[in-house]
Amino acid sequence: MANSGKFDGVDFSKLDIELLTPELRQLGQGFRCVRGEFVTYWKQGRIQREVDSYLCQCWMVRVEDALAGYITLLADKLQVEDALLAHESVKYRTFPAIKIGLLAVDRRTKGLGVRLVE
Repeated sequence: MANSGKFDGVDFSKLDIELLTPELRQLGQGFRCVRGEFVTYWKQGRIQREVDSYLCQCWMVRVEDALAGYITLLADKLQVEDALLAHESVKYRTFPAIKIGLLAVDRRTKGLGVRLVE
């Protein structure tokens, strides 16, 4: 879907990616994501509760007082069957990993999802 209205002419490469703070939680009015549940998670405070519980960290982009998108990252682990580094005498089968929990952008934005992942 092409940009329309709220985010017309916005160059998302020039906007700051901000860490979610309690002061920014009220943003989200008019947020339109293709995945409706991602809007609900934001509006019902699920994202902020997970941040407050140290389950994940959230970064967001806003245009003035409008939420344009957000990404959550969480710690996880990668488990493998074979010791991948056995030739280096490392026998671990579990490795630390960072996982994208949620990636949500307003459907009227263009290129913001890529920017959040970069």
